[in-house]
Amino acid sequence: MRGWRVRGRGILLALLVGAWGCGGASSDEAVDEACAGLLPGDLVITEYLNDPEGTDTGQEYVELHNPSRDRVDLRGLALYAARSDGSQEKAYVFTQSVPVAPGSYLVLGDVREGPRPAYVDHAYGEALGALGNTGGLLGVRCGERVVDEVHLTAPARSGVARTYDGRLVPDSAGNDDPERWCDGTGAGDAGTSRGSPGMANAPCESKSTPGGPAADAGVAETCVPDGVQLARPVARPRPGELVITEVMANPRGDDTLGEWVEVLATAPVDLNGLTVGSDSAGTKVEGTRCVSLAAGAHAVLARRTEAVLNGGLPQPVATFGVDLRNSGGVVMVRSGDVLIDAAAYGPAEEGVATQVSALLADASRNDSQEAWCRATEPHGTRGDLGTPGRANRVCSGGGGADAGVPDGGVRSDAGTPDAGVADAGVDAGTPASGCIDRATGRSRAPRVPDAGSLVLTEFMADPAAVTDAMGEWVEVLALRDVDLNGVSLSSGSGGGTVLTSTLCLSVRAGGRALLARSDDVSANGGLPAVLGTFSFNLANSAGSHMLRLSVDGRLLDAVTWTAAAVPGVASQLDPSRSDPGRNDLAGSFCPAPTGARYGLGDRGTPGVENRPCAP
Repeated sequence: MRGWRVRGRGILLALLVGAWGCGGASSDEAVDEACAGLLPGDLVITEYLNDPEGTDTGQEYVELHNPSRDRVDLRGLALYAARSDGSQEKAYVFTQSVPVAPGSYLVLGDVREGPRPAYVDHAYGEALGALGNTGGLLGVRCGERVVDEVHLTAPARSGVARTYDGRLVPDSAGNDDPERWCDGTGAGDAGTSRGSPGMANAPCESKSTPGGPAADAGVAETCVPDGVQLARPVARPRPGELVITEVMANPRGDDTLGEWVEVLATAPVDLNGLTVGSDSAGTKVEGTRCVSLAAGAHAVLARRTEAVLNGGLPQPVATFGVDLRNSGGVVMVRSGDVLIDAAAYGPAEEGVATQVSALLADASRNDSQEAWCRATEPHGTRGDLGTPGRANRVCSGGGGADAGVPDGGVRSDAGTPDAGVADAGVDAGTPASGCIDRATGRSRAPRVPDAGSLVLTEFMADPAAVTDAMGEWVEVLALRDVDLNGVSLSSGSGGGTVLTSTLCLSVRAGGRALLARSDDVSANGGLPAVLGTFSFNLANSAGSHMLRLSVDGRLLDAVTWTAAAVPGVASQLDPSRSDPGRNDLAGSFCPAPTGARYGLGDRGTPGVENRPCAP
């Protein structure tokens, strides 16, 4: 569930956000009275059939799950479908009572005439038209309040339902991640369709870790592995599974022949279909053969594959056609619209690659300019310095700048003029005061939060599903559009972390950011997407404790507590007190209710609106 989403009603949303910040009217004014008591997460979309065999008409269905311990009635709610950009929306409004028992599943079907199939509990007829076979939005809302929304993805073939991973507790934040969906495996009651309408889903087959993406992950593209003739689904990397570790932007000789980028795989992945390039252009990795990397393997992507032309590189796995600017820039790897990794580099010294310290080669730590330094080992036939296809050296000081090389980058006193195509356009690098916008790929000034713009709304100090060192987390609500770059999260005992990234750590007004000890879904208990990580412990024992958000020494928000943490239960702010003043009042925080569970089963509502505290 992606929080509050209003199409064509920006003024209304702005007014609502202003009301939250000033302690004014509740956001419930924009909901239908019949369903006003439903909050985001009270219903979860867990399965859909958007591409039946043959004609779609009359065969599509949507499955809803009630994860709470209370009965939910759909009266007043709207089931809607739209294109991915929110246009051409069609909706079905429940005008009569349609109850959903606690913990049960309800199947809504595109049944337009005749009796309903046994697995369909309620028909919405032709109200939604045909669901998008390869993309689109599907959701339920009460007035303007979105209760849950997911992005549709394509099954591997027609007649196969898409299902949320049965390993995980159905969760309206977790189901935003397309990697947690996979093709259904059972026949169920849907005849020839593979799915499990009305029943709990089977676990997705993970390619690497429990709770990870399914083998097909909704990607219909296939490739043929070496040594075999049968094609298999492409195993595209998730963010963090492919890391940019070295960049040669200014080789000796012709740049259009000798530029290269090195990547490191942290899990078994295929590069097929990925786009490699800069902030303004990219080249897609094509081919019917699988371009596969094992976990821990390095690979080189270059302008040319012929060793006689590229300066004697090890065999590149693929080529790209984008000019890497000598004045500095950014290298990006994308999978469709998903940014897998990005790295900024400074002015390039001729014949010298810039590389990530071997100790900092992951997709989070390589965002810091302090992680990069100049290469020192010669390679190839032209005397260039770099380690293409091999592990990098440890930079001086364990990862920062080399002595004599400013800012952890390469020297600015480049030698002879570039013999390649002249670099065009403005510098794509990231100035010290800027960040790279994830949507546009371009550098901009960060939106610095001020007092009143961020609210601490929930924290998990003692997870039960995983260890504290992996599963602790803090939720932050933004009351206006902000970036968290430079924001410090700290405890009263002195521990603290400043959030830093080359990319903008953006949170939209009304959105919630998760800060956690780990951003690895297989290790952190199944949290939804984590925006940033912190390294200190949250106290479990009774005593005087504090969490603080600040920026440049200015306090943004703080909360205090004295009670001991309940294992496996988050402490959450009552939604009626979602501002930096009222969250200080006694009784503002309470244990997450029993029916609010996420990931592997701990109690909490990470990334979605909190449940009201009991009187």
